[in-house]
Amino acid sequence: MVNFISAQTKSNDYFSLYKGGEKYLKPIKYILFEIDKDNEAEKKEDESKIYFYIKRQRFIFDIKKYKKDTCSTAILKKLKLENAENLQNKACEFFKKKKGEIEKQKKVTLVYPPAGCQSYFKVYVLEKINNNELIKYEVDWEYSEF
Repeated sequence: MVNFISAQTKSNDYFSLYKGGEKYLKPIKYILFEIDKDNEAEKKEDESKIYFYIKRQRFIFDIKKYKKDTCSTAILKKLKLENAENLQNKACEFFKKKKGEIEKQKKVTLVYPPAGCQSYFKVYVLEKINNNELIKYEVDWEYSEF
């Protein structure tokens, strides 16, 4: 897995399993947005947001919150792309593993997140704009059964 190193991290780059608990850097996940023949990918735009619907998952790019970046498609050779359909399971597995580590280490019992495990990954949606370029969007991930 390739992570981009940035000198500036934001508070939303971290998660905590309980109020006042230690903060951990979120793993980065990359999703390729492509309109496929099964029509399980869709993009909708309004004035300040772009909604990506990919394999029953919803990702939201908010221009007021995040930046987008244009990259070469050559970067795809260096990244591990995730399947949006399996992302929810991966996020929950990650949470359970981290929860177990913290409970063992701190000798505490933690509850499961009430709204799901989406907040434990930092997600980027990659959209090809031509054969040589793509746009990388940092997004908020909201589980969706559309």
